[in-house]
Amino acid sequence: MTSEVAPCMPFDWWRRASGRPALAGSEGSQNRSQDVCRRLKEALDSFSAMDDDGDGIRQSSASPSETALKRLSQDVKKQLQVMLEVLLEVERTNQHAGEMQNVPLVKSWLNQFFATDLPKLLVTHLGQLEFEVRNDVVTVFSAVVRLGSGLSDEDPLQQYGHANPQFFALLVDGYEKHEIATHCGMMLRSCARQEKLVKAFLSQMQVVLKLVQFTRHEVFDISTDAFSSLHDFLLNHQDTSAEFLQANFREFFTSYNSLLQEGDYVTKRQALKLLSDLLLGRKFMRIMMLYIGDDSYLQIHMNLLRDDSKTIQLEAFHIFKIFVANPNRPPRVHTILYKNKERLICLLHELTPHRPEDKQFLEDMKTVLNKLEAMEPPPRPERTAAAGYPGSAPGAPAAEANHPPGDRGDPVG
Repeated sequence: MTSEVAPCMPFDWWRRASGRPALAGSEGSQNRSQDVCRRLKEALDSFSAMDDDGDGIRQSSASPSETALKRLSQDVKKQLQVMLEVLLEVERTNQHAGEMQNVPLVKSWLNQFFATDLPKLLVTHLGQLEFEVRNDVVTVFSAVVRLGSGLSDEDPLQQYGHANPQFFALLVDGYEKHEIATHCGMMLRSCARQEKLVKAFLSQMQVVLKLVQFTRHEVFDISTDAFSSLHDFLLNHQDTSAEFLQANFREFFTSYNSLLQEGDYVTKRQALKLLSDLLLGRKFMRIMMLYIGDDSYLQIHMNLLRDDSKTIQLEAFHIFKIFVANPNRPPRVHTILYKNKERLICLLHELTPHRPEDKQFLEDMKTVLNKLEAMEPPPRPERTAAAGYPGSAPGAPAAEANHPPGDRGDPVG
């Protein structure tokens, strides 16, 4: 059964009919928020009455009629529009005043919105709503995020995210379904604008890693949208994301570097561009030093210098140059560069910018070539287990077998 729908009057009409300002933090306004949220939940619960196919989007095994689904969708739309009118009016008032106004009213609507678990319900049933109603869901959610972030005390959406970790997982899982992928992406990026929500999202490592893997989706629009979301979560609030990356360095970059090794052209290019933004950002200095200190990561970028695409080669060069420029190269990184330096120099001489007048690229290339040409051989390791390079001392065949490919010249052969 469909729910009874609350009257959906134009905002000014409802304000006049009530006989008092709609934005006052009155008991009538609080009752209104309870009524609208309750009716919206009832409309969404009607979808739950259908059989569940187990994949996060409710569908009936008996294929409910298009008319029934449309009626339910319109029920949701009417309640969303009432909520949106109030929230947008509050935002307009705040913009005019230059500060948060009507705090009791905002808290009333947001508290009811989260108390009835509407974020999770709306995302769960997003695929069953009509396209225009999905857009309304995104608009309401974005308004809720903006208003919540303006409250001086704890953001109710942050509290909701911590108490309901599956909410972020539902949004990321939305990339599995083409019809709602863009809408889930827009809601993720709304969250990425608020630092507290970025912290809540990044606290769920498996959700982050799943988002990374969606950047390799076979559908171009989905992979690009997933990259946009990942970009915003990592770069919008860099103090928070730098802390996350340092704490989860190995696990994150093991997954991320698979994009560079196994992705197609578009994936590699987007992954290199985001990685460059990360490593060259001031807030990520410690992350950069960890990254360029890893010889296996160096070999990935040496191999990318030989990619079939010149664009990939150029993007890889902007990462490779940091390994070369590092004055405190770890022994294994120095050894790989030295053993491959002649072939690297030949390879780099053939790499030219897309624009001949790109002076910055030419200066960077000159610096890298000079450093490679002047590179001295690594110091001879002592023949002790404590001081020697792994696998370099005689009598250590097991370590030698585990040597990453390229330590003996493979990457640019």
